[in-house]
Amino acid sequence: MKRRVAVQTAPRTIEIVEEELPPLGENDVLVEVAAIGLCHSDMPQYLGERAMGTDAKGRRAMVDKPSWPRYLGHEPVGTILEVGKNVSRFRPGDFVGGAWCGFASHGIADERRCIPVPADITPLVHCLPEPLACIANIVQIANPALGDYVAVIGCGCMGLMTIAGFGWSGAAEIIAIDLLDSRLELARQYGATVTINPGREDVDEVVYEVTKQRGVDVVVEISGSLKGLRTAAMIVRYADMFDSSGRGKILMPSLYGREEKWDPFTGYALMFRAPVLHSAHPWYCVEYMHTARAGVEAYRKGLLPLQRMITHEFVLEDVAKGFELMESRDESYLKGIVIP
Repeated sequence: MKRRVAVQTAPRTIEIVEEELPPLGENDVLVEVAAIGLCHSDMPQYLGERAMGTDAKGRRAMVDKPSWPRYLGHEPVGTILEVGKNVSRFRPGDFVGGAWCGFASHGIADERRCIPVPADITPLVHCLPEPLACIANIVQIANPALGDYVAVIGCGCMGLMTIAGFGWSGAAEIIAIDLLDSRLELARQYGATVTINPGREDVDEVVYEVTKQRGVDVVVEISGSLKGLRTAAMIVRYADMFDSSGRGKILMPSLYGREEKWDPFTGYALMFRAPVLHSAHPWYCVEYMHTARAGVEAYRKGLLPLQRMITHEFVLEDVAKGFELMESRDESYLKGIVIP
């Protein structure tokens, strides 16, 4: 069987080719892809700077100056067309997603890597299990206690869904921080109780007042910038050597994939406050499939409203246009999907 697939052949250069799919393995499923999400973590590869891959020992690692051609894309959802003879969890007609496939019309995946999607999901193209799993992971790790102060730095698609996920946590305040007023307005719609624009407000002063001089118990830094990490380090609450109040925590689900100069104020702030730092990526999950199912179920119940975040759709031939739009930082863009 042949599929149409986007192949990156050089920086900022993507070609659509037709290629033969390999035979279906005993534990594999063949999926007709309905949609694939565009993700900022693929941007370094698109720009030709670096890519996710493996090192000489076969370990997951950054690949500097990637070679071509390469596939990119990892947020598919679709319908199973065929299953291998040992597949027991799925049958043809089931909806699935996961972190595999690339931007393509069809994909083959081991059933263990497939996240089930309920049959009543509609439209299917808006339910992307991989980013939903990422948000579920963040919410589970953050786990704010009743009365805690939480903050989210960066109100793009993932930040807004994180805010939505915190909306039923019992947090005393949900603080949204972003440089765009339009994003802060969206943050309020999705559950933020306090919004701060660092371009015209002193974040530390506002947080000090809102939290009654306590500081923030949980900070999610999801802007992907070291400036965002500095802000997180400045607002998270202090640990205390002489009582049992413990320390705050900072979640870092962003890919810090570009070169930036380290700010020593961040280092000092982290030293004084001594927060727990969580690299809140999918590999952090204790039980990934449980977390992924929780994310999809939260979507089905309307708790993680990903469908409201999707602002742009592209055909397979226009994948590069999607990446260019992401890079442009157009205010109208939150999340794009590719319909192959």
